[in-house]
Amino acid sequence: MTISERLGIQHDVPLRKRPEPFAPQFKSVPVVSGTVVDDAFEDLDIDVDATGLFGKKKGKAAAAAKVKGGAPKKGGIMANLKAAKNKADAAVRKASAGAKAAAAGAMAAAASVADKHAGMQKFDYQIYNDDFTAVLAVAKKVNGGTVADDKNNIKGFKKYKHKAVTKQAEAQEAQMMHNETLIKKVKGKEDKVAGRPVAGRNAAVLGFSQVEDSDESNERFASAIFDKDAPGGPGVPTIVQLNEYDTNKVEGMEPISALVLQALDTDELETSGESNGKPAITVTMQAIKEAKIGQEVVNTLTKDQVEFQYTLCVHGLYVNEDKEIMMGRKILVHQANPGDITAYGIATPNGIESALHHAMDGKEIDLLYLWACYRLVHGVYTLGQSGLADKTRAEAIKELLGEGLGMATQHSFAEDVDGDEFDALNNASLRMKG
Repeated sequence: MTISERLGIQHDVPLRKRPEPFAPQFKSVPVVSGTVVDDAFEDLDIDVDATGLFGKKKGKAAAAAKVKGGAPKKGGIMANLKAAKNKADAAVRKASAGAKAAAAGAMAAAASVADKHAGMQKFDYQIYNDDFTAVLAVAKKVNGGTVADDKNNIKGFKKYKHKAVTKQAEAQEAQMMHNETLIKKVKGKEDKVAGRPVAGRNAAVLGFSQVEDSDESNERFASAIFDKDAPGGPGVPTIVQLNEYDTNKVEGMEPISALVLQALDTDELETSGESNGKPAITVTMQAIKEAKIGQEVVNTLTKDQVEFQYTLCVHGLYVNEDKEIMMGRKILVHQANPGDITAYGIATPNGIESALHHAMDGKEIDLLYLWACYRLVHGVYTLGQSGLADKTRAEAIKELLGEGLGMATQHSFAEDVDGDEFDALNNASLRMKG
């Protein structure tokens, strides 16, 4: 008798049966399966190499898979790991090459922005700072560096504050001629090339100047003369040899197709007697009514004094019919006023004279030549002050401006005292307090 029966409790529901232990319907057997990636590629019927990192590739394709550049896989874990490493290394190399290309593209874009900001976007230029320091600049060329384009022309004295000077620059340019060529192709015969002079400026011309022989220019820049079979590529400055029809109708003046900016060497300037026992140079800044300069100013300066006034110089390059480079007149940049074109000088047999005066006269140089030199100076100065991303270019420009501007010490002395122990003192600079 149960406790419920003793208590008089009736049960209409039968007692629950004891649960039976679980017995599987099928025998448990482990099954080898592929990976999600392998199965997906297998379903798509795409033949790929298994890496061996995520299981064994199913099917006959695994046995036939080959390691790139080696023998067929044997299925060993070390072989699979080596294959995986090769693939990973290749991916890293590809990514690295892509990153380098992207970095180069970004650097080129940054340089382009810097050039536009500095006003250098109309030049192809190169900075030299190995055996010498200089900037070589030419009119920008397109089509892989083979064609000069009118859109890159620099207009002389455009929007200059003195309209009379601008009108004179326009009048000078209106006299310019250039060569137009025609290539006629006849089947079975050699091409026939014809040329004729037409009005207008050659897009490669940066102005006109009297020229003279220059061994130094040939030694430094002869390799930059344009070669149609090896044009140099986009952005590479190539010095164009122009035709006899490229003229401004002024006797002796030649078309300039390149400019060189470098530090001024006063030893190359003509002297006129002595001043205070030292070689003297006459500096004449003529009156120019079109630029509101009403009085001529003449000074006699020693070479040392000139060093403090004129720092950099620019000169043009002309390629003659013998593929020799000749040098145009030197334009001297005034240290205190590099942004004032009326302060620029020109080296003459009489010493230094006003560059603007001679450009207005148009017999030694023209206004386009002077303006192109001015634009190059302004551009290089601005690049030097803007903090270029390319450290090599930045250091070269810094060196160029350093050579040209020099380092002025306010208070210095160097007495001729005997003895090595005085060398440091002789070269010391003094700073005055108060």
